[in-house]
Amino acid sequence: MNESVEYKKPRKLNIVVIAILVALISGGYALWIYLPAYFRKSEVMRVLDETSSDFTGKASRMLADDKLVDKMLSDMRNQIQELGVSDPGAEYWIEIDDDNQIRFGVLYSDWLELPFTDAKEVVNELEMLCTRPGRGAGWTCEGRELDSATLGDELPVDPNAP
Repeated sequence: MNESVEYKKPRKLNIVVIAILVALISGGYALWIYLPAYFRKSEVMRVLDETSSDFTGKASRMLADDKLVDKMLSDMRNQIQELGVSDPGAEYWIEIDDDNQIRFGVLYSDWLELPFTDAKEVVNELEMLCTRPGRGAGWTCEGRELDSATLGDELPVDPNAP
């Protein structure tokens, strides 16, 4: 014969519920800290994309007049700062390598306020590279996230350095 087993009725607040609540609160806090920086970075890339599209749409005029390029750089800087990039040491650039290759970019730091520790600096270097096979051809632009740590490998080495 089967005997029925009587189990205790679980309490409403037990160790499993507490662990789930702690995990949910920790996950929510992590999202609160990291999501704004993530979305700001994607919005900065959107501004670079729009600026490159605007530039390549009127490339012949832009390549002929440096004042138009300077104004576009100023507009790009203002749009990025409006997104919340408040780094005073940020660098913005529009580099015209030649008539068939142009780079749009920004280098800035985001600070993440973490509990119980110092703020963490996250360096973002984003670039939009636009190329075309020749005059009269269409432009192709690609967004890139540059890694500043590996850029030093491409620089020439001074043989006289200690």
